[in-house]
Amino acid sequence: MIKKILKGKYEGLWSVRIQPTVNGKRMSITKRAKTKLEAQKLEIELKVKYASYKNGLPSITDESKFLVEYTKYVEKKAQSITATTNRSWRYSLTLLNEYLKKENKSDIQLKDIDQHFFNDFAHWYIKNHPKASVKKSTVIDVTLAHFRAFFTFLLDKAVLTVNPIPRGYLKLFFKQSDFSTGRRWHLFSKDEVDVLRKELLKEYKASTVANSVSKLAVLVDTYLGLRPEELQVLKFDQLVKYEGSYTFKIDNSWSEKDKKPNGSLKDRPKGAYRYCLPIKNNEIIDLIKEFQIKQKKYLNEYGLENTSGYIFLNLHNYRSISSNNQLPVTQGSLNDKLKDVCSKAGIEKQENSVLALYSLRVYLSSLLGNDNRISNMYACQRMGNTIQVFLSTYVKENRESYKQNSQLWSC
Repeated sequence: MIKKILKGKYEGLWSVRIQPTVNGKRMSITKRAKTKLEAQKLEIELKVKYASYKNGLPSITDESKFLVEYTKYVEKKAQSITATTNRSWRYSLTLLNEYLKKENKSDIQLKDIDQHFFNDFAHWYIKNHPKASVKKSTVIDVTLAHFRAFFTFLLDKAVLTVNPIPRGYLKLFFKQSDFSTGRRWHLFSKDEVDVLRKELLKEYKASTVANSVSKLAVLVDTYLGLRPEELQVLKFDQLVKYEGSYTFKIDNSWSEKDKKPNGSLKDRPKGAYRYCLPIKNNEIIDLIKEFQIKQKKYLNEYGLENTSGYIFLNLHNYRSISSNNQLPVTQGSLNDKLKDVCSKAGIEKQENSVLALYSLRVYLSSLLGNDNRISNMYACQRMGNTIQVFLSTYVKENRESYKQNSQLWSC
């Protein structure tokens, strides 16, 4: 029924009232419109909408509260993602809660969410978080990606017809000058890596067993380019001979925050494994095998045992070694060791770059990506990335070829 409101707070508006039957019970639904034509359209929409609810109201509709439904979604999502990824989803929920309270919109319904809402949210976040930046894979990028995934879920459920977060949201929400160039890893040259390896080997041989762990770890990583969390939990029994060369067959990674293994490789199901890059230097293989003997002898002296099998077990933490959750060396100590050895070897990081273990990963990825003899598929499999991420994130023009190109150019 459509009727014009003649007095009161809504005088001049048109009232739309329908009485659908849901679960055998008659309901009274009343809405308002500005014009008679809008009221007629609204009446049709309501009748169509509630006709689909005759067997019961759905668990979620466009009139559901955004905060309530997103909270449910995040809690459900936690069952199928890693602890690290879950923290990212939980933080997006924290930010949403904070923003809605500030805007006094905690009860906002899904139907009232549009592109402008998230545009305002994005600018609010950047303005109120001084260290935040606008670029790929930052907090604001990942948070908006989480929200977009939620609304895609609603589209699939036919709750909404339009996703309020468009593709390429960062470029739509921010002007070009708002973007940051982002973190840039120091890109080693071949000569620098050669000098680095020599310095690490020299220091390793001059160190005690307990003080040689980080040095051996960084040295091994100059050949493997692993993610730090993968390097930490390398095991002696994962050293295998594959396709004629020694390499590691890995299937786990370490959570620095939770101080325990994640149970899988990054973005891989439990039990999935990959072979790392082959180590063609037999001296490194011999060092690893010799270190296994040295480590066992060292632990025996204290009545301890390496039950985890970790190569890079933290030998200074006797409490963890004697517990059921043995700890490897920390990522911080590995990065510090790399910086320390680079300093001693006279290696200076490039301007506005970051020197860390990931620099070795970028160096080896760039060697692979720039070698026409090696397929990108092989490189991706050994490094544990998709082709898109491998090429866009890790492969840079190596410094030697860049210098050669500069020398070849003349005009």
